[in-house]
Amino acid sequence: MKKAKKKAWIQFSRYIRLKYAKNGFVKCYTCSTVKHWKEMQAGHGIGGRSNAVLFDEDLVRPQCVGCNYFANGRYAVFTQNLINEYGAKKYEEIVRRSNQVVKYTKDDYLEIERKYKELVNELQAGDSLI
Repeated sequence: MKKAKKKAWIQFSRYIRLKYAKNGFVKCYTCSTVKHWKEMQAGHGIGGRSNAVLFDEDLVRPQCVGCNYFANGRYAVFTQNLINEYGAKKYEEIVRRSNQVVKYTKDDYLEIERKYKELVNELQAGDSLI
């Protein structure tokens, strides 16, 4: 189960970083640092990394290691950026979703891994600089 979750996360993280990349480079959501997508991380706008937020595309964005790890996610900036992007109403919906209890099975993780691996392959096929 643990290995399946880790593999699902690896593909999801790759997808998030590639989704926002242009010519292989991506901007940090919270400080605007630009680096190659492989040098960035996938950061969450709400802490805890519970199953309710772990694979939420609305809540995960590319972040540099400085913001995501050393500055503990820079949640105040992340939150404001999400509100600016989505509006307050949708952000409130995301917060509500983050408080739900979500349980995944091993098969769920395998499906998540498959889905995002396919999406990563599509993104990489469309950009020869990645």
